[in-house]
Amino acid sequence: MSRGNVIYNEDGDLLCCLKPGRAIELTRANIDWTLDRLPIDIWEYHAATPDVCKYDTKVGEVMGRRIADDVRQFVRENPYEPPGAKPGNVQAYEAMGHDYLRDEGTDALRARAELLHARGVKLVAEMRMGDTHQPRVDPANPLVSQFLIDHPQFIIERTDRIVAVALDYKFAEVRAHRLAILREIAEEYDVDGLSLNFMRWAKYFERDWGRFYAPIMTDFIGEIRAMLDAAAKKRGTDRLLLGARVLSTEEESLGAGLDTAAWIRRGDLDYVVACEHNCSWPALNVEQFAAMAEGTNCEVYAMMGDMIGGCWNGKPDPLPRPGADAPGWTGYQRMLNRPEEARAIAANHYAWGATGIGLWNVPNNFNVHGYGKWGQDPAQRERMQSWILEAVDPRRVQTGRRTYHYLPLYKRDYHGLERNYKYLESGRSMHGAFKGPTLYFNEGKRGRRQALPFRVADGRDGEKLAGTLRFRMIHCDDGDTFDADVNGAVIDAAKLRRTVDRADAEFICTWVELDLAD
Repeated sequence: MSRGNVIYNEDGDLLCCLKPGRAIELTRANIDWTLDRLPIDIWEYHAATPDVCKYDTKVGEVMGRRIADDVRQFVRENPYEPPGAKPGNVQAYEAMGHDYLRDEGTDALRARAELLHARGVKLVAEMRMGDTHQPRVDPANPLVSQFLIDHPQFIIERTDRIVAVALDYKFAEVRAHRLAILREIAEEYDVDGLSLNFMRWAKYFERDWGRFYAPIMTDFIGEIRAMLDAAAKKRGTDRLLLGARVLSTEEESLGAGLDTAAWIRRGDLDYVVACEHNCSWPALNVEQFAAMAEGTNCEVYAMMGDMIGGCWNGKPDPLPRPGADAPGWTGYQRMLNRPEEARAIAANHYAWGATGIGLWNVPNNFNVHGYGKWGQDPAQRERMQSWILEAVDPRRVQTGRRTYHYLPLYKRDYHGLERNYKYLESGRSMHGAFKGPTLYFNEGKRGRRQALPFRVADGRDGEKLAGTLRFRMIHCDDGDTFDADVNGAVIDAAKLRRTVDRADAEFICTWVELDLAD
């Protein structure tokens, strides 16, 4: 194949940049600009979050409309004019974008359907099934729905120190309300299907009860499938798509109450996107989902985003990345994707069973109208286009240089009390799994072999490799000795090249390099 399939996930950030009397014009210009640069098969539009909607809903709640006077006052006092402005309340600008489109006789979802179909691209409306950007039930927050305010009895019970502002899917009323929003989209809009985003933020049931309540969510997915089939029949089309963005492993997903394998085997899903939390991750367990989908019509995608390391800080700091640093950000969250890393990540995804790439959080920076934090820089947009074009083309992946970059993700708890994550523990992902390839040679472990897991698509069949393996050892003095092996093959100590880095006096480290040919 010339390239894998590509899903483009739009956050709705373009709404921030719309202007009175030019809302449709600017929407069309951005969509055309994007499609002229990227090969996109499915455009996912973040239409519901989940009870606050980014289209002119009659069932849910239009973002910002409940507090419209406050929104207008905020925008009057804080006009957003890129590239200089720094929006303090993104939702307020989005809400005004809704108003500008409505004044021109349309809304964001209807306009996208018309514009994307004219370019031969499928439009899928996304619902974030449990978004918790809002840390409290604050009526002044546009992301807090009236449904949430009116039904505190449905809020997931607070346990330990975890702040819970997500609604519990074990309540039939919660499922019915959200199904009604999805039905409205399927029946009233010319969409090609729906996408259920479970990756953000994976809080659907009371903590530690996800596996117990998973059958409830499975039945709910079946209801959505049946609703889509009925809507397709009314519209005279064969089938409307149903996709799902799920957590990076089967175990994580099941822990959140998501029995993805059951959804696939029942024939409910047309595609599934395996997702790491907010960043590109070369060790994504794509093979688990490929095994679930074997013998079915469900396509398997792997998530890739512009951030390499996500939003979790802590020393040691990453090395400088000229041209791929997010200005003003710190830690791993400043590390942006580059073509050589994107090729490596994609190589792993394809090798372990992905049929395509599900892009994530790209449009808010890949935006010609200049919303994103670093997307206002044309050079950054060019960098993003470059790595995406490499990653979505398996031929380019194989012929270009590949850098497999394994990071100690989640070095410390970052959000903690602000959001309702399953664990508050360093080294764990926001969804509960350990994903920190860091070894600790404390005194009690000296002399014992420890394994740092990493995998690369290259060399799996025993072929010779050209390149370098490089790792960093903290507090490794010149006199310290160690042995290393790769897959059980001991490396001659003379071939381990060592260089001491004293740039950070607190974290003096030794870089170790060896040739892959050895």
